[in-house]
Amino acid sequence: MLFLANYISEDKLSEIRNALDIVDVISETVLLKKTGKNFVGLCPFHAEKTPSFSVSPDKQIFYCFGCGSGGNVFSFLMKRDGVPFTEAVRTLARRCGVDLPERSLSPDDQRRIGERERLFEVPRQALECYRQALWHHPEGKQALAYLERRGFTRATVEVFQLGFAPTGWDYLLGSMARKKIAPAALENAGLVVGRKGGSGFYDRFRERIIFPIFDEGARVVGFGGRVMDDSVPKYLNSPETPVYTKRKVLYGLHRAKETCRAAGTVFIVEGYLDLIALHQGGIENAVATLGTALTPEHIRLLTRYAGRMSWCTIPMRPGFVLRSAASTFSGENTLISGSGMCSGRIRRTPASWCCRKGTTRTRS
Repeated sequence: MLFLANYISEDKLSEIRNALDIVDVISETVLLKKTGKNFVGLCPFHAEKTPSFSVSPDKQIFYCFGCGSGGNVFSFLMKRDGVPFTEAVRTLARRCGVDLPERSLSPDDQRRIGERERLFEVPRQALECYRQALWHHPEGKQALAYLERRGFTRATVEVFQLGFAPTGWDYLLGSMARKKIAPAALENAGLVVGRKGGSGFYDRFRERIIFPIFDEGARVVGFGGRVMDDSVPKYLNSPETPVYTKRKVLYGLHRAKETCRAAGTVFIVEGYLDLIALHQGGIENAVATLGTALTPEHIRLLTRYAGRMSWCTIPMRPGFVLRSAASTFSGENTLISGSGMCSGRIRRTPASWCCRKGTTRTRS
């Protein structure tokens, strides 16, 4: 009997995550030592003598500064045991006593599900390459320096799993070839572009900070890339793919949803850096629209987690820092409704009400 990923509700995934402590799960494989707020140990995914593997009990994530592996408790089991997402969920569900629905599938259903799961594997592997480049490629130093100048801490860079695409036309192509991932699979994931005349491929993202885009279930589905100078276009985004539809995805929702549910309010901003600045400033019930208009699909998605929504305009001038308390947000109430759109209360929040001069810059 095959377990169907699409039949695992987000509530069930949250129930499993809330019932487990990632430190306990990883401690079965790695000898961890508490250092400050986190735990460290030798990475189980590559050979090393000095511990570079970090586990955060607060964020319920892990990250290795040596090989770039990282993720949540599901990601750890997938990588440790070499199993797909659904099998990792089943294993952890059994461990914490959460019942999951199962149904038998036809061979055609099994084939389609297997193909869909492979579509998630390609961007996951690509993210490892981009993160490796940020921390270990010679050009990664300038990317880290750029993020530091923008006011982002290394802890924030780690939490949001930012990466870097070096100069050149084939960094990702070469890195993924060593992982035995074919160019055609990369093209299907929107990561490479076919050359005119059919003479090969080249990397879509080059010399850019990389922002991984996660779906509601914390799976990588796409990427955004930002230049570090005045080049145009400033931002370059993944095209839509079989697993990424822009109007249905909100940046940061996988991290913000539980906070939104607890607060009953979600703040909506436009871009990657705006969203990350809010979270670093202590306002974690926030998401971003990836530069698109707020869609009916976005509204329906957000109403699962919050009854109030506030659209925030972030200042484009340097030298501003977001306040560290969401209570500073206030503004004019506007009721959003229309054909096919779930009604919801949207609050417009001018930048002058949510920012003050300081150290964390929020220019996009």
